[in-house]
Amino acid sequence: MAIIKDEEINAIREQADIVDIISDYLKLTKKGKNYVAVCPFHDDHSPSLVVSKERQMFNCFTCRTGGNVFTFIMKYENVGFLEALQIVANKIGYKLNATNLGNYENKNKKEYEIMEFAKKYYLNNIFTDLGTSARKYLEDRGINNDIIREFNIGLATKSKDELYKLFTKKNISNNILDSLGLIYINNTDVMDFFNNRIIIPIEDLKGNVVGFSGRIFNGEKESAKYINTKETVIFKKGQILFNYHNAKNAIRDEKYVIIVEGNMDAIKLSSSGIKNVIALMGVALSKEQTEILKKLKVPVILMLDNDSAGLNATLKNGEILKKADIDVKVVRLTGEKDPDEYIRANGIEALRDNIKHAINFVDFKLEYLKNDKNLNNVDDLVSYVKDVLETLKNENDLTKEIFISKISKDYQIDPEILKREISINKNETKKEEKVVYERKTKASKYDIATSKVLYHMMVDPKYIIIYKNRLGYFKEKEKRMLASEIVYYNLEHNNINIADFTTYIMRQEDLFNMVNEIINENIHTIISEDEFNTCIDVILKSIKVDEIKELKEEIKKEMDISKKMDLITKLTNLKKEV
Repeated sequence: MAIIKDEEINAIREQADIVDIISDYLKLTKKGKNYVAVCPFHDDHSPSLVVSKERQMFNCFTCRTGGNVFTFIMKYENVGFLEALQIVANKIGYKLNATNLGNYENKNKKEYEIMEFAKKYYLNNIFTDLGTSARKYLEDRGINNDIIREFNIGLATKSKDELYKLFTKKNISNNILDSLGLIYINNTDVMDFFNNRIIIPIEDLKGNVVGFSGRIFNGEKESAKYINTKETVIFKKGQILFNYHNAKNAIRDEKYVIIVEGNMDAIKLSSSGIKNVIALMGVALSKEQTEILKKLKVPVILMLDNDSAGLNATLKNGEILKKADIDVKVVRLTGEKDPDEYIRANGIEALRDNIKHAINFVDFKLEYLKNDKNLNNVDDLVSYVKDVLETLKNENDLTKEIFISKISKDYQIDPEILKREISINKNETKKEEKVVYERKTKASKYDIATSKVLYHMMVDPKYIIIYKNRLGYFKEKEKRMLASEIVYYNLEHNNINIADFTTYIMRQEDLFNMVNEIINENIHTIISEDEFNTCIDVILKSIKVDEIKELKEEIKKEMDISKKMDLITKLTNLKKEV
């Protein structure tokens, strides 16, 4: 980030009114001197997000998400800091230093340019005479020229090395073309990697073309149906979800995301008006892909292929998503192999109806567990019930009760036996949750005071001077570090405000999280010198109380009478001060 100066970042932040920026995304309602909105970062039903025009900060009191205008864009758009900076700059008409921004963002600029050229080459091919049969194939599948252009679908011709020759004319080396998976080198023979295939570009989360998927269309039996770009420096399959870049705004609007198995399925749904759809890049979701989905904070509907592989993939990916605390629903289409074929056979409205009636993942799994079991057989029934109870053990109490009641009724099993088996004890659970909650939320006078002191210091530099004169340090290492950063920032910039300091501290995740907590706790705090000094007094008293405890321990251990008397005198004086 050092390549973009803090002064430029702060200039953008100062010109970007957080209320104006957030109102582009959320409906804000004025409440006193602040604004409130339904928080997009958790399942919020009443406004819990507060936006302060005065402080140029936002905070949610429920999920404790907060920060400045850049933080909001990063979280809402699911982008990095520099992308958020660019988005905010664009919104206010600020021209960033393109060279500096490019140097940071495009460390693989040459690779992206090469892939973009290849995309345009393939796209151009499909609209030539050589692309007639490919266009006919796509037309038969309901993909017209407008959709081809929207998704930049192209064609690799039968030519052995046409793309390679074009790149050699541009002085692009074989090494980089090979590393990007665009050519195949066999001894001295060099060939294009894709031949005689429809080409679907694969974009990363930012919309850069990083790879391609090539599909046969002439019915060749000896070829794999699909071949994809190998993993490269810019193409990491486990970090990408097909069509994410195009779908992310629709996902926010619709408040759920549909996951399909194939690229063509995603293209067909999107071109039919269902824009909030993405496709897997393999059989199972990776950790990185799951994190991407989790950040969206919306339910996921799995609508995978209607075959045994798709059934098993639904179970596997559903389990992955559930483990990540993502709300999962399932659509299992009947009669056709995949969503693309289903739409062609039954129409888009029939598919929409399936989506509308998506079932809870738990319902799906309980049906799945019946596979290969004869429930009229005692052993199979016992096995099934045990599997069901194992599935339910991590669900909430209401879900457990509903399914236990259903199983009890369906199979004439005493519900109390099922409850004992699954170890449901509502009173203990509630008691345990209450203890944990109180432990997490209860703060001492000292904690409240230190939070207020640090908040004052981030708001107005005069409190930094008072802090240095009256206190100078905190007992805890993390708070000392944050205080040092505040003092340093003020010295460097000869001023401080909380919105700009938040941008600065983003680079240190632990301290950034602490800053957000402090803002959350003090968003309604009235800044005053009397309040600040009162908090300093509380902290000094706490420090002296700790010193008293330490002195008492020293006195117990000290064997020298003279030294012991000196310690007792020191202890007496400290007690008087307290």
